[in-house]
Amino acid sequence: MTKAATFQQALIYFLDPTGLDRRRQRVCTHPLVCRTEEMGGRVLQCSDCVHVQPHYFGCRDHHCPQCQGRAIKQWAERQQANILPVRYYHVVFTLPYSLNGWVQLHPEVIHRMLFQSAWHTLRTFGRDPKRLDGEKGIIAVLHAWGQNLSQHVHLHCLVPGGALGDDDRWRGAHSNYLFPVHLSRHFRGHMVSVLRKTANAGDFHRVTRPVEVDEQLNMLMATEWGVQQGLS
Repeated sequence: MTKAATFQQALIYFLDPTGLDRRRQRVCTHPLVCRTEEMGGRVLQCSDCVHVQPHYFGCRDHHCPQCQGRAIKQWAERQQANILPVRYYHVVFTLPYSLNGWVQLHPEVIHRMLFQSAWHTLRTFGRDPKRLDGEKGIIAVLHAWGQNLSQHVHLHCLVPGGALGDDDRWRGAHSNYLFPVHLSRHFRGHMVSVLRKTANAGDFHRVTRPVEVDEQLNMLMATEWGVQQGLS
């Protein structure tokens, strides 16, 4: 069975495509028609015989395993070359579901803030003299959906277990958790702060109810945010 046939069968048995929004429907449709006649293409004919070989275009959707397989492999190889001979931690920063509406209206803005706030949080804790007292680094991958295609915005971070001090010495972490649990509160505070600055600057122009901004931000500050961490 081809990958496309497997994917189509999974859609039939496990998902109801009519319950998906237009964007998710496109994501589900593109891999099914990728490199098929429906995408169009070109026909190559041998100059010495009558053999004809059609070559159909790819969908170029970044969710498509056929189109992105090589790119994913190359990216993974580049990251592998940067791996240090130290223990690593897996840290996941998750946005509350109440922000999903704003994410749909301004995905680029909020996704960028998520990267910035996660990095600011890890860097601040890493620079703390009571902890690692050094410069950190991360490899971060954004996931916008969950396994069931529900909107679930979170950032997976692969974090080396230590930091490089100003004296160029490595300061390693030794516990099962990289930083204390109140890491999530720092992340929440920074994210809400940049959300407020962005709203005040008028960059959330698709949020049409002015009172909604304060209501949303106040609710976010009263909510516990999810940050999971553990050894990778």
